[in-house]
Amino acid sequence: MFEQGLDQAAGLRRLIAPPPLKLLALPMDAGGEGAWVAQVARTLQHEGHRPVVLDATCGAVANAFGLRARRDLVELLQGTAHFDEVAQVSTEGVCLLRADDGVEAFVASGAPSAQLFTSFARLSHGFDTLLLAMPAGELACMVSPTEASPLIALTRDGQGLIDAYAGVKSLVEFGFRRFFVAWHADVQAAAHRLSDVARARLGAELLPAGALPTDTVSLNSATFAQTLLGCAAQPLVLH
Repeated sequence: MFEQGLDQAAGLRRLIAPPPLKLLALPMDAGGEGAWVAQVARTLQHEGHRPVVLDATCGAVANAFGLRARRDLVELLQGTAHFDEVAQVSTEGVCLLRADDGVEAFVASGAPSAQLFTSFARLSHGFDTLLLAMPAGELACMVSPTEASPLIALTRDGQGLIDAYAGVKSLVEFGFRRFFVAWHADVQAAAHRLSDVARARLGAELLPAGALPTDTVSLNSATFAQTLLGCAAQPLVLH
């Protein structure tokens, strides 16, 4: 799997091991608004990290990056294409793979998710963070509550609050209890309400990740990235 892009100096890599790949779970309904996921990835990239996005949202995240290609992760899994033929790179340098068919096929195969994740970690591209953008059901099939604390984004008031609560509720049914919540600056109060309601009704803990950076040079971008990678993401240890 992922033959192209593999670092051929395997022995040297074992001696000088890279930091573990971190998993960041970003639940989002297929076809939803992908701009916030794109901004999370841009912020990490701007802060010196190397994120790669697995987009199983019917292209919503790819569209937010202005990427339109239709090749899918499933081609890698089937061995009909190489990584660099399927992956897309945004103008900011963020790497993304469409994965609607690929995630479905991988889950159906029954293979352990670590098999797929370690393939990303061993690529010579130097990725240090894998962003999993997909609906709650698929996300729960790919990661366990011990592997990631999902990031819930509140991007607008009203229906946005309802959607965010529904996302938390769906993942609680799969055993997730610890989440992080990010918000646009004008809906911070709604984010606090979401945390209170989720705790009272679902027994879920929503910790603040901070305001979503509106651009990659905002003052809070470094703090936001540090919170995500230091708290919400969990390292994938390679064996």
